[in-house]
Amino acid sequence: MVLKLTSKKAVIGMLAFSLVAGSGVAGAPIHVLAAGASSPFTDVATGHWAEKYVSKLYLQGLIAGYEQQDGSLQFKPNQSVSQQEAVLFALRYAGLSNQVDKDAIIGFPNSFQVSTMFKPYIYLAFSKGLLDQQEEYELAQNTPDVAWGTKPASREWVTKLMIRAVGQGALAEQMENSLTPFVDADQVDERYKGYVNAASSLDLVKGVTSEKFDPKAPVTRASLATLISRAQYQYPVAYAGQVSGVVTRLDDSSITIYQDKQEKTYTLSESTLYYTSSSTTLLTREQLPLYGDVEIIEKDGAAKFVEITGTAPHTRAISGTFDRIVAAENKLYLWSDNNYSIVAYDETMQIADATGKTLALADIKRDTPVTVMVDTFRETPKAIRLTASPPAAATSLKGVFYSTDGKLITLQTDSGLVTKFLTADAKVEIDGMSGAAFADLLGEVDQVELSLTQDDKVSKVKVLNRNVTLASGAKISSFDADNKLLTVIDEKNGALALYVNDRTRIEYGGSVVTLEAAKSFLLKNRRVLVSYTGNTLVSLQVISKYEGTLKSINAVKNELTLDLTSGGSVTMPFNAAVVEIPGQTSASYTQLKTGEKLTLLLNADTDKIATIRAHRQLQYEIVTVDAQAKRLIVKIGNGTELQLYLGNAAMTNEAGSAIALTQFTAGGVISAAYEGSQLLSIRQTTVTYGTVQSISSGSVTIVNQAGQQVIYTGEGGFDIYKGALQESTTTLLAVGDYVEVLKTDSGKTQIAVAAGETRTVSSYSVLTGSLQTEKLSQSDVRNVFKITLQTKLTQGSSSIAASSLKAGDRITIYAFRNTIIALVKS
Repeated sequence: MVLKLTSKKAVIGMLAFSLVAGSGVAGAPIHVLAAGASSPFTDVATGHWAEKYVSKLYLQGLIAGYEQQDGSLQFKPNQSVSQQEAVLFALRYAGLSNQVDKDAIIGFPNSFQVSTMFKPYIYLAFSKGLLDQQEEYELAQNTPDVAWGTKPASREWVTKLMIRAVGQGALAEQMENSLTPFVDADQVDERYKGYVNAASSLDLVKGVTSEKFDPKAPVTRASLATLISRAQYQYPVAYAGQVSGVVTRLDDSSITIYQDKQEKTYTLSESTLYYTSSSTTLLTREQLPLYGDVEIIEKDGAAKFVEITGTAPHTRAISGTFDRIVAAENKLYLWSDNNYSIVAYDETMQIADATGKTLALADIKRDTPVTVMVDTFRETPKAIRLTASPPAAATSLKGVFYSTDGKLITLQTDSGLVTKFLTADAKVEIDGMSGAAFADLLGEVDQVELSLTQDDKVSKVKVLNRNVTLASGAKISSFDADNKLLTVIDEKNGALALYVNDRTRIEYGGSVVTLEAAKSFLLKNRRVLVSYTGNTLVSLQVISKYEGTLKSINAVKNELTLDLTSGGSVTMPFNAAVVEIPGQTSASYTQLKTGEKLTLLLNADTDKIATIRAHRQLQYEIVTVDAQAKRLIVKIGNGTELQLYLGNAAMTNEAGSAIALTQFTAGGVISAAYEGSQLLSIRQTTVTYGTVQSISSGSVTIVNQAGQQVIYTGEGGFDIYKGALQESTTTLLAVGDYVEVLKTDSGKTQIAVAAGETRTVSSYSVLTGSLQTEKLSQSDVRNVFKITLQTKLTQGSSSIAASSLKAGDRITIYAFRNTIIALVKS
């Protein structure tokens, strides 16, 4: 029995030990970090598998560490934890440790040895059901040579403790006869089997390997910290200084969140840690989602740890025309869909035109088209940002160009000569000429239109009566060096005789060359791209390749027509051309798609296409990052792994900023841009999975895996993939489709639909989440899938547990890169 005597004579000192307070044994030195510290432990450096969990628990005040002689702090992640320490840590996690009676004198049987300072905590654990008193007394009697309290806690013993701490004892009882998903299941004590099974099914514990649990091994400090931190996500407990809400403002030094009907601002510093709840990869402040969900651990108003719990913005857009403002009430009135919309605002509302120029409310005139972004998390939605249509175009002046000195321009008009000042960045626009300059204007010939700024300066000169024509498919017929006369044959315009002057731009091999240097390669039948005005050659480019979008293919004539990026189009024979399509080993021209970007490499004579390279983006899941070899091992759509050697490929984050290879992490998704088989770049990509809820021509609404509604407006356009079909409109989608959504490098919203696969279960590992199915054929390599905590598992209208899947079950799987989004059991 336990003897408890209440007394004001404290026999239990301040808690200073263990994983909770920092030492491994009683009496070890304690180190309390100064306020403002972040990653505190030198032996849990960036990249350590437990870094996130240890840092978070430290900032929650649950752990500290060992002070070294040089003043640094170590966590000693591989050191074992005693049973009495583990109990205290479980009580701290469960929020029960403050219920201990520190003024009590506790007595236990002589065979049940516990350090004095731990006794009231062990007593509390007995009374709260975290420990079975009779069972622990028996265990202590069976090992009389080892004190129960200081005995290293085994993995199976801690598992039972934690299952009881999260209130899942009933589940453990239900699963005590279930098959334990480890090869060393026979080594698990019968009294712990149900708890190990329950913890594995809840993803609270993992094996020391994918197959081995090692139940008798002592628990390390790092593994116990990880176990507790994982439990917090499924069974959250409120801790002092821990707040959550919606991000409403964010800058270099502070973050403001909305919680409990009010906003509160916390300071940020270089030591603030940023994570997302679904990953252990350290983030940067720039990756925090404005108007998304976060959880913050703060101390004295400073955010020490910021964790993203939801990225979907809590906002919606109202488009219409501006009617009026009632400043006394802080209200905007808009006409939207033939109805009044009344929107509250305050001084924090951002106001700008479509170019991003800041405006004042007084600048917005009645009937101006506007879009108002409002929040959806307040009881009364408030305007966040108002965007007005661009200001009216500048006034203009027409006439005949007379002269310019670079600062002034003079025109001949009906009323005589008119002179205007030029802006510092004034431009010349001649149809068809790239990079036109004032020197290209023809005095007393060119009819022009001047664009005038509000202060009556000229910002642009547009030539109205002549243009520069592009001959994109031209071939040289002859070149008369004495007369500087080039004759070319153009597919569209026939024979052209063009004179070269000092302003003619000549390019060869990507470099600008002189006419003298160009004479040697201005040869008959050489393929060139020329632009000209009248009979004057403006530019000439010797062609070795073309780049543009596919317009058409004539399979009878073996000819391909390309709309060139530089303007115009060209038709070329492709006969025996090699076709390179990213992700395909033996591609054919029949697999090319009208409108897609191509690069055509020409043969030595420039009269035929030698190689056709398609520009496409592929998405991969990172398996391994090998920075030393500058490569990634990635998983493609069918689950197959391949090596991606990066070479000179550009590497960026989702915002487009250059990053190092070490900033890519296993489990992340990348978008890889290819020109044929050549890798051009890789970009970190945020992928959202969900179910299509509604569809219109201009938007798609999905419910993501967290149950949140996300609206994609398709700003920048859509790329929709469903099986072998691809469309730029939403017509391919259907309500109920399971989809993957991401942003492409070009800013389009890419939505891929998961096709349902009917398969038969072979086996399921609760430990690894691996689902093995029977092969559909001898060559089927896509028969092993992964089930995650976000996977939707159903049978009929009911949700089911992954552990219920048995060999022989017929299932339909919806997956991307062999990670299951949804599974339906027949």
